[in-house]
Amino acid sequence: MNRTQTLPDTDMHIYTLSFTGVLDEDFLASFCPEGTVATAVAHRTTLTNLRADQAAVIGVIRRLHNLGCTLVYLSAAPGEEK
Repeated sequence: MNRTQTLPDTDMHIYTLSFTGVLDEDFLASFCPEGTVATAVAHRTTLTNLRADQAAVIGVIRRLHNLGCTLVYLSAAPGEEK
């Protein structure tokens, strides 16, 4: 039986994304909300504390895809209540 965890019904969540490739600081400043932290180890980058709604995260993932990066991990935790 498959179980799916449902997040509370809020617009904002705190995301963590890991993907292949290394980003420069310009990407972080241009496409990620303030407070997002990027850590690169062995040609894999992890973005943590990415506070955004689902549409914004999809936009970041699309930009990463356009740069040739491959998403390997994504998690979401509840963010601030409306």
